[in-house]
Amino acid sequence: MPYSKSLDITQFEERPYDVGFVMVSKSVGEAILDQVVDSEGMLEFRVDVDNQNNGNIHVPCGIIEGETEELIIIGAHHDTVYNGQGAVDNTAGAATVMEMARQFGLLQSELGDPEMTIYFCTWGGEEEGLWGSSEWVDKHRGLLEENLRLYINLDMNHVDAERNAGLTLQGNSATDVKHIERLVEEFASAYPDLFEMYSISVREIDSEQMPYNSDHAPFVFEIHQNNEEEFGLAMMCYGSGSSEYHTYLDSMDRFNEESLMVSGVIYGSLVRHLAWG
Repeated sequence: MPYSKSLDITQFEERPYDVGFVMVSKSVGEAILDQVVDSEGMLEFRVDVDNQNNGNIHVPCGIIEGETEELIIIGAHHDTVYNGQGAVDNTAGAATVMEMARQFGLLQSELGDPEMTIYFCTWGGEEEGLWGSSEWVDKHRGLLEENLRLYINLDMNHVDAERNAGLTLQGNSATDVKHIERLVEEFASAYPDLFEMYSISVREIDSEQMPYNSDHAPFVFEIHQNNEEEFGLAMMCYGSGSSEYHTYLDSMDRFNEESLMVSGVIYGSLVRHLAWG
């Protein structure tokens, strides 16, 4: 598992991808703390790795055809780490994408075709290195460089009900961040109870400072729409309090489906505004 997926690496100038990282069960971890960290015991690792087999990575996409080829893409990864059930990381994001697709299908029947084409995609292979989204971007590079308006990434857009520190909505598009700020005000008016319960932070960040830790990264760093110095535009959502992610404890026991409504409604409203006006 990449070292940077579970630990704070802001202290490093370069991402330490080549540093080994071993995850163990809770009982084994407690034994290591008791017998090794807090005592004089020692560990011996015997590693046997077989990478001879190839695996298939799937990228299912649903499409609402618009009147133009200008694109909005909403995505989330559907895979999880080998030892985790993946409730928060990332059933939360995949479920939100599916619900947004369902609701936009209903909206299309009511309003007609949007001006922009909307993709709803879930990516495989994110945990192993963004393989699904990277390959998809590479395959559709010409289309994306000519037509991508915005990519929206939903990865752990979930708030633990008891460890609630709200959500962060952020992106590298000044225009879209301004839209989001106004939509948050509308959200507060339409859903005052949810707004009071889940604090919302909106941030604009420079493209170069965007983290390379989820499926937005290929759409930002591998897309140069006008020249090599310009980046693709993306918006992301990060939730809070779900410290069990990447472990066997990431189960539905602590899942808070209500919290998904915040990012779903706000980003869905942004897409509705962009695509239908």
